[in-house]
Amino acid sequence: MRTFTKKKRKTSIICNLFVNLYLEVHQISMKLYFRKQGEGTPLIILHGLWGASENWLPIAHSLEDRFQVILPDIRNHGQSPHADEMNYEVMSDDIIELIEDLRLPVPPHIVGHSMGGKIVMALLLKRPDIVNKAIVVDIAPVSYSQQDGGSHYKIIDFMANFDFTRFTTREEVRKAIQQHFKTERSQQLFLKNIKKTASGFEWKINHRVLSQHFDEISGCPGKLTHDTYDKEILFIKGEQSNLITSINCLQAQFPAARLKEIPQCGHWIHSEQPEKLAQAIRDFLLFP
Repeated sequence: MRTFTKKKRKTSIICNLFVNLYLEVHQISMKLYFRKQGEGTPLIILHGLWGASENWLPIAHSLEDRFQVILPDIRNHGQSPHADEMNYEVMSDDIIELIEDLRLPVPPHIVGHSMGGKIVMALLLKRPDIVNKAIVVDIAPVSYSQQDGGSHYKIIDFMANFDFTRFTTREEVRKAIQQHFKTERSQQLFLKNIKKTASGFEWKINHRVLSQHFDEISGCPGKLTHDTYDKEILFIKGEQSNLITSINCLQAQFPAARLKEIPQCGHWIHSEQPEKLAQAIRDFLLFP
């Protein structure tokens, strides 16, 4: 009986070692694509859902005299790899990995817009030591699943059902998109998410995974290491946007939050008021 128990314990130890080794070997490293622009204090800017690093190049240009601006493509967006997981736990881990890989001389400042803002919040509640100052643009630590799902589901459905095999040129694709979406902003959202491959056109964005995890993306980051982030943080809202209703919805998790409103713009502050947004970022990061 004693021999059996020892053998059983030894077998269990070996199995646990094997499982741990398997998990370590099969842990997927997400090497995000990123752009760098400018010299100075490192500043990471995270785009939102359906976006890409190139959307923030005008802001980067405005800040490049004082900052080394680093613009990653979030997983399943732009030129970064596709993956089946899409939640704030793994997306914030991606940014932590990027920061560690960059081996920056000082902790970077970080800015996030919309979904990118929720990644920033998740990162701050997990690893507050890894960044310096933080700015969140037009998003709050609340769930928007019921409030703002309609337009996103329209985008998902369009991408899922769009037949690229009917087209041989980018101009043909553009005209087909124009038949469905009339505003320039909507058209550009799709046109900037197209790439040409050896077999034809396809979406850069992984709309299948975004559709499967949309409730997680539009919801709140789950339970993280810390309940609150006590350092000062700036939230910026567009005057015509209703995604941040008041400073009260911020201060439960971010008690030192400040709120600044940019006039004459909605959610897409970086395209509607780029100069005012760049100035707000500059003022907060450079001055006490």
